[in-house]
Amino acid sequence: MVYPGANSEFSLPHEADSETDEHSSNTGQTPPDTNQGLAAEIAARENTQVRYSRLLVMFVLATSALGVGYLTYSFVSNEEKDDFELQYENDAQELLEASDGNEKSVVNHINILSQTIGAWAANTGMQWPNFTLPDFEQYGKGTRYLSGAKLIVFSPLVSREDRADWEAYSVENQQWITKGPGFNNSGEGEQRVIPNSIYKRTSRSYVPEIESDYYSPVWQMSPLPSDASIVNFNLLNNPTYARLVSFTNFTRQSVLSEVLNTTEFLGVTPPDEEPGQPHSIVVLPVFQQAYDPYSTIVGHIVAVVPWSKFLNNVLPVAVVSGIFAVVEDSCGSSFTYFIESTKATFLGFGDSHDKKYDFLKYSAAFAAYDGDLTGVPELSNHCTYTLNIYPSSQFEDGWITKAPIYFTLGVLGVFVWVAAVFSFYDWLVQRRQEKINNVATKSNALVASLFPAQVRDKLIMEQQEPRKRNKTNANVSDLAASATREKDDGWHTGMHLIGGGGINDDSPPIADLFPSATVGFLDIAGFTAWSSQREPSQVFILLETIYRSFDRIAQKRKVFKVETIGDCYVAVCGLPEPCTDHAVVMARFSRDCLEKMNELARKLEATLGPDTANLAMRAGLHSGPVTAGVLRGDRARFQLFGDTVNTAARMESTGNRRKIQVSQETAELIIASNHPNWVKPRQDIVVAKGKGEMQTYWLLPQRELTVSVATSSESSEDSEKLDALMWIKAAGDEDRSGDDRMKGQVGPDVDDKIHRLVEYTSDILLQVLKKIVAKRGNNAYISPATEERLMELEESMGKEGICLDEVEEIIELPTFDQAAYKSKDVEVSPDVVAQLVSFVKMVASMYRFNPFHNFEHASHVTQSASKLLSRIVAVKHIEEGKQLHDHTYGITSDPLTHFAVIFSSLIHDVDHRGVPNFLLVKEEPGLGALYRKQAVAEQNSVDVAWNLLMDPSFTALRRTIYSNESEMRRFRVLVVNCLMATDIFDKELAALRKARWQNAFFGEHENDQSVVSINRKATIVIEHIIQASDVAHTMQHWHVYSKWNERLYAEMFAAYSCGRSNKDPTQGWYEGELWFFDNYVIPLAHKLKDCGVFGVSSDEYLNYALANRREWEKKGKVIVASCFERYKKALDDLPRVEQPDDAGDSEYAPLPSRHE
Repeated sequence: MVYPGANSEFSLPHEADSETDEHSSNTGQTPPDTNQGLAAEIAARENTQVRYSRLLVMFVLATSALGVGYLTYSFVSNEEKDDFELQYENDAQELLEASDGNEKSVVNHINILSQTIGAWAANTGMQWPNFTLPDFEQYGKGTRYLSGAKLIVFSPLVSREDRADWEAYSVENQQWITKGPGFNNSGEGEQRVIPNSIYKRTSRSYVPEIESDYYSPVWQMSPLPSDASIVNFNLLNNPTYARLVSFTNFTRQSVLSEVLNTTEFLGVTPPDEEPGQPHSIVVLPVFQQAYDPYSTIVGHIVAVVPWSKFLNNVLPVAVVSGIFAVVEDSCGSSFTYFIESTKATFLGFGDSHDKKYDFLKYSAAFAAYDGDLTGVPELSNHCTYTLNIYPSSQFEDGWITKAPIYFTLGVLGVFVWVAAVFSFYDWLVQRRQEKINNVATKSNALVASLFPAQVRDKLIMEQQEPRKRNKTNANVSDLAASATREKDDGWHTGMHLIGGGGINDDSPPIADLFPSATVGFLDIAGFTAWSSQREPSQVFILLETIYRSFDRIAQKRKVFKVETIGDCYVAVCGLPEPCTDHAVVMARFSRDCLEKMNELARKLEATLGPDTANLAMRAGLHSGPVTAGVLRGDRARFQLFGDTVNTAARMESTGNRRKIQVSQETAELIIASNHPNWVKPRQDIVVAKGKGEMQTYWLLPQRELTVSVATSSESSEDSEKLDALMWIKAAGDEDRSGDDRMKGQVGPDVDDKIHRLVEYTSDILLQVLKKIVAKRGNNAYISPATEERLMELEESMGKEGICLDEVEEIIELPTFDQAAYKSKDVEVSPDVVAQLVSFVKMVASMYRFNPFHNFEHASHVTQSASKLLSRIVAVKHIEEGKQLHDHTYGITSDPLTHFAVIFSSLIHDVDHRGVPNFLLVKEEPGLGALYRKQAVAEQNSVDVAWNLLMDPSFTALRRTIYSNESEMRRFRVLVVNCLMATDIFDKELAALRKARWQNAFFGEHENDQSVVSINRKATIVIEHIIQASDVAHTMQHWHVYSKWNERLYAEMFAAYSCGRSNKDPTQGWYEGELWFFDNYVIPLAHKLKDCGVFGVSSDEYLNYALANRREWEKKGKVIVASCFERYKKALDDLPRVEQPDDAGDSEYAPLPSRHE
């Protein structure tokens, strides 16, 4: 077997050559055969020891496995029991606390009714006891719903002196029964009028109550009594009730009775009473002063409450079910409930728990009075409750598992596994050897990929030379030992070659001088600004796609790729393999890369968004001597050094987009290779840093060998003037409609770009649409009734008023749905996709040909909104869906919200006239009047886009966006709120938004976690997403900001030059931008950070905004002056027309229409 390095360093003993045999007898060394025999003897002896050792180890493993298995079983069993008891203790404590909380909740809800009665009587000036609460059934019904009471009775306290007045009053005011909602008095034998006196029951009949100091007649009830004879029944005639009233009078608190037969107690059966279930009554005092517990008690509220109300919902759903709750009272009775999850089941009267769990009993007083009743004889026999908690076998079974057995089997399995390892020991060693050989081969391939072949060979030779010198006098045993070590070093050898480890410090550097080579620098122009608008994943998609294509071209052209530095691709030809035509090869390589870059940039725009097609390659070539080699150390690389490399970099940095600039040396080599028509001298002299003035050349693309490159460079000023003319003419064209707004005005290049932007925007919307369909899941079916209702809404929505009337302060977002959160994306039907693309195309055609408010800017805003939404979803420190939902106020859980925001970004400037709202109102007074002169352009955009979406041709698309009335209304209000939020200069709307922000994030609702507060914050965050997206260019790279800032200036100047505006935007533009940064952009970036849902994006936006503000402060005046000169010059070149008498105050007359 050959070991790594054996061919170059040494041979194993049995492969020693004859020369070694000849020298062995003369040198006195042991012959190889002798060494081999000794090795075999040693190996046999070692093998015997290994066999006995293996048996010993296996015996130890077997006994250890049995011992550890037993200990494992005992330990895990005890752990499960401990976990069971600990969990039960937690659940028991939680149950006791929750049941006590339920009791307090019941009392609190009933007490509200008591306070309502007292407050109403005090406010109306009624004299007790003659009082009737209006709409008592409505109050009682709500109280019964909240408290769980089956019956609620209001009983005033009537003194002996007031009895006659009361009896007359009650007869006169009994209409509260017959006029109450839900009264049914049609049953046979049922009394229709109340008794005319306070009475008591006997075994034979109802008789008037005898004289007493106080009476407690039944008065108002909920639900309404079907038999009016219950009214005026004196409850104090019942000793139990009298004791309860004494308790409330003494404690001035509520009291819970023992379990009673409420039918016998009240003489009426409460509706919905649970037969056989234990019920008690809760008695609460009614105070003359509603909120003063020390004022006179004027009556009582009596509520019949089932005990299940106290014991339901006392444990969370996830808790293991099966707990006994035994209720005991001091009067000697008891009953038992069995609690499973949130439901309590009545088992019967008496203690029914499993006696074997008596030692796990947990008890607590229930509905107890905190004060001292000592010395109150009439309350000495008052019944008090104790709640006893016990686990069940069912509960224990949830914690006692077969885990001890499994763990024990696992321990035994370890022994079996170890025995198998020993059995296959020799086979594994052999396999390990093969793996080491494979790793050594791969490491060699890795080195070959990082270094040229010649350099790789030198690195390997350098590793081998010291070993050969050190092993010259080594004996055979040393060689064998070295061979064994070399096996283990196979992988590390390759790593040392890469990282520099193991390199002999005394060896000379691995470097060479190559007298003639061509170095190329290929840079992506516009990449820095482009990347500031993208997600990191999009940046790497671009770079990997482009660089992978360049790599393939380099392999095809035999060009060596040196490295990539940021967005710059460095390559060389002429080394490490010398090449006489290296300049020609590099020229072909650069031209191929230029064409490939242009092709990929256009293709990727549909995937990576606006301005991707504007990315271009800028390349520079220079030829000369180059020093190249490996700079050893950590992460060693093959690198180039010398003036040739620096000059090539200068060629790139001083070049132009989509151009390849070559030095004079490279151009001469190309011309000398019989390709004189490949290069064209550059008209202007280049001044390169560190080089001075240089005559350079343009390398002509393959398709343009006969076209002068200098013409393009020299005509940049004319191109800028042409752009200016184009905007001004477009602004003066007042008869623009339909597709003519975009198409045919700027040529096929813009049409092609619009097409790519349509594809990109459609894809963004489609991805979110898939999430909507996935979340909807099985609820996607639209019934005929729902379809009819949707059609009615689509016909009427948005036509009964203006959009501003539809703006809502709080938009209700759906609650978290775990199943929908985990749903995967699905495919939507081809018809829906086709309608979506068609809709986006039509939206694009509705954008007017404005410099700023155009479809390209809408795509930029759409991209920014999508980025912000994705940054909300990508909060890295939150993993669970519910946590993410709560942290982002529910925005991440609702794809319909995402779609609405992106949809709003797409349509937010549809049909924009190219002037601010205050000018639009003057130009089109009818439109201004329609929208009340507020947010005119924004409301018009909503109506135009919404009417388009409602077109019958987009029915399938609409049903995919929303499938019911709730979703449609939410989608509509989201769109309206987003669009209205983009009107940032309406002072009234801005003040309202500012107040809402302060109230939600810094006011009384800052820490409020209620649903309303969370939805308020979500609404504000959504509006800030669209606002930040609308001005995202101010919070991105300086080049992006500069581009759109000039576009906006161009739009304003075009309006001014055409007489649509009386103010030259040049005046105050510099100061206005500073004001805009200080008063809107930077505060908005701070708000993105303060709301806490955007992660690092908020810092990114804020940093860019501050940097752009500083840059504008330094360069803004020069930029404004330059723009003014350029646009003014373009305007001066236009033909003058006679200015009408009623023209504006503009220096220039309005331009004629292009149809005139």
